[in-house]
Amino acid sequence: MTTLKWPSHEASLHLTHNEHKANYGTVEQAIRDEYHGYDDDCWVSPEQKQKAIDTNDCWTLQWYPHTPVGFCILSAADLDVLLAAAKEA
Repeated sequence: MTTLKWPSHEASLHLTHNEHKANYGTVEQAIRDEYHGYDDDCWVSPEQKQKAIDTNDCWTLQWYPHTPVGFCILSAADLDVLLAAAKEA
């Protein structure tokens, strides 16, 4: 079994998958409606954003590195790409 390496976080960490579907929406609608985690600056790359739109599949990782106030957030279509980007953040 592979052990995942999560970003350092003194507060909480949240991994979500397809949060847009909780409202019967699509990735494209969530981007347009500016859902939390779907903003342009959240995507690990333009290619992952486009793939998420094409596949209607989105992983989001949000973590609070030091306190429960400031957070980091990343989104991607592929979980392995998301975790690799978070490891570099």
